[in-house]
Amino acid sequence: MSKIITIKNLTIQTHKKNQPPTELIHGIDLTITKGKITGVVGESGSGKSLTMKAIMSILPESLDAHMASFRFNEEPVDFHKRLPASMIFQDPMTALNPLRTIGYHLVEVIQRFQHMSKRQALKLAEAELEKVGITYPAKRLKQYPHELSGGMRQRVMIAMALLAKPELLIADEPTTALDVTIQAQILTLIKQIQKEESLSMVLVSHDFGIIASMCDEIKVMYQGKIVEEGLTEEVFANPQHLYTKELLKAIPTGDKSDKLYAINHQALQAFMQHEHTFKKVSPTHRYLALTKEVAYD
Repeated sequence: MSKIITIKNLTIQTHKKNQPPTELIHGIDLTITKGKITGVVGESGSGKSLTMKAIMSILPESLDAHMASFRFNEEPVDFHKRLPASMIFQDPMTALNPLRTIGYHLVEVIQRFQHMSKRQALKLAEAELEKVGITYPAKRLKQYPHELSGGMRQRVMIAMALLAKPELLIADEPTTALDVTIQAQILTLIKQIQKEESLSMVLVSHDFGIIASMCDEIKVMYQGKIVEEGLTEEVFANPQHLYTKELLKAIPTGDKSDKLYAINHQALQAFMQHEHTFKKVSPTHRYLALTKEVAYD
């Protein structure tokens, strides 16, 4: 399968004045398969969002990213060049300007990427809102973000991302701020759009259940490293890395008598201090394995 993104040796580190740099992403190799949904899963602080922001070239000024090579659609690209990619962020309330109408946000995106009048742009914006399931779209264009529900605001964010005509769509924890019912609606919408548009997509989440239901392939991240990757069914059926196994144990079963499982970070810290190298389980499944067998608790 062809790759839309191929990155070799991505490193991200801090550069604060009068302080030594701290490495946050540790030389990872990342590939995203074209036309598929790739899930990036891990707990908060594992480096998922930083990696995605590096792809989009929107890292904060306090961080530096370096990579050995960066290819988009199999062609080498300048790391700082803008890609035909869009991102849906976690919290639409912080991503939308509260002083601007929904119509303003959408028209701004349309006119940045397409040459058309404001009247034409408003018509296109209205059609896009309808496409993502927003009722009374003409009315919504005149409203402000605070006048919409959380689910509607996230649908607006999806519409904005699609109006940029991306080849790659990155959804960074797109349902975190929503209740369970609305989460399901947004995820169904994202999957439907990906299929209809034949988009390549990255779905970032800390929820293995969401990743399992949505994604064709999975990258598991821990402490700034990819520790396991493979097709979804491979990783779920045959997890290899200790962290992947711990994440899977932590998925609630729905049984009220079950206690919530606490990930054993002490064992993980001890495990990760040893030297590792990638080991293949199959042509599409590999994990970060100990270079030498060691005893650990």
